[in-house]
Amino acid sequence: MNVEELVKKLILDLVSEYTPPGYEYKLTPIIRGWADELGYDEFYTDEVGNVFLRYGSRGKTILLASHLDTVPGKIDARLVQDTVYGRGVIDAKGPLTAFIIGAALHRSIMSDCKVYVGGLVREEDDGLGAKYLVEKEFRSDHIIIGEPTNLGIAIAYRGSILIRILANTIGGHSSAPYMGTSALDKLIEFINIIRSRFNGESFDKVSCAFTILRAGDWPSSLPKEGEAYANIRYPPKHSPENILEEIKDIAQKVGVRLEFLSVEKPVEVSVNTKVVRALVRGALRQNLKPKIVKKTGTSDMNTLVAVSKSIAAFGPGDSRLAHTDCERIKISDIVTASNVVSNALMELSRL
Repeated sequence: MNVEELVKKLILDLVSEYTPPGYEYKLTPIIRGWADELGYDEFYTDEVGNVFLRYGSRGKTILLASHLDTVPGKIDARLVQDTVYGRGVIDAKGPLTAFIIGAALHRSIMSDCKVYVGGLVREEDDGLGAKYLVEKEFRSDHIIIGEPTNLGIAIAYRGSILIRILANTIGGHSSAPYMGTSALDKLIEFINIIRSRFNGESFDKVSCAFTILRAGDWPSSLPKEGEAYANIRYPPKHSPENILEEIKDIAQKVGVRLEFLSVEKPVEVSVNTKVVRALVRGALRQNLKPKIVKKTGTSDMNTLVAVSKSIAAFGPGDSRLAHTDCERIKISDIVTASNVVSNALMELSRL
């Protein structure tokens, strides 16, 4: 079976299983079968459900880490000519396919390094899979993160602050809103202030998105309780402490309460990092013009930089389609990514 046929079969196998956070285990037997078929030396799962394929036992240790989970919202997998559609086909089962096939291609020509392909859990939730590796002191000289970069090489991701906003008031009748107080009004006031303050539209700016808003239980009553969720993204040059203090001050003035659910630090590495240089050379060997990119989101790279500073993200797929109902990816792009990964492994094994 040639590389294109392998890619086509593997991506369809992965995308055919709907795996929002908590359901990643459905991919375990599938990936185990592929590990055997492609000749990996070992397949195993760890205590939190991460899966690993390994070959080689000496030389540099290299981790290719993508994730198994997707955002909720099932989209049936289908193949139309050179394009695969389905939930998670971009984020991040396309990159995971490129890692599994790319590493197998490298193994077929040389194995003078120790290579792990990791499928991590709950990247779309709380990042448990990557955090577990840091906690257990997983060791790797170099790391490539599997994310949709449109075949670019990502050297940076913004940080993330997840907040729950709560409002409680006495309520009132909708016929006389001036005589009562509305939890919804307080939430909207807070939302408007925060959106006007954090309205960046590029990597170097702070942005905010409100993703959930709940309030009210009757059309003619002012809501007594309400909640909203906000996700702040910020670049490396900004201090999360300063952002948090400003948000707290705004909340106090408006009269809402905050729960800070998570704070993820941003990450940025030099273009001279060994992994970045290896990916650049790997792209050149495929006659691609290397693109260095900075991503406005976050990924497991934010966490796994604690394992190795020689880290970057790479993968096929247009990230603008991630988390949408329009997820699709070209088989040819996954094939190209697989070859770039194989080339990059060859470069890293020589360093």
